[in-house]
Amino acid sequence: MKKLILLSAFLIFACSSGDDDNNSNSGCPIGFECSTATANDFLSLDGVNDEYQSNVSQYGTPISDGLYQNDDGGYYYSWVWADDCISVSCSDCSYVIFDDCPL
Repeated sequence: MKKLILLSAFLIFACSSGDDDNNSNSGCPIGFECSTATANDFLSLDGVNDEYQSNVSQYGTPISDGLYQNDDGGYYYSWVWADDCISVSCSDCSYVIFDDCPL
């Protein structure tokens, strides 16, 4: 168990280490700056577009969307429909898809 925790910590550090080689993201799944990302940046992430398209086919066009900053200084992009919401939390080298939106 201790080895697994150390390996996980190493992988997180390796992925989030600095990018001294002309903005190479060193294999990170995010190739953009969270604070200036567009809807298309978020939709390019694995799984986000599938979730988004599923909601569009079920609920139609979102009634609102946008990039927001939470109380901790992190960023998230949200799409809101009358009956549902998708939010994608973004950090240096990771993202999480939520089926609800922080308010």
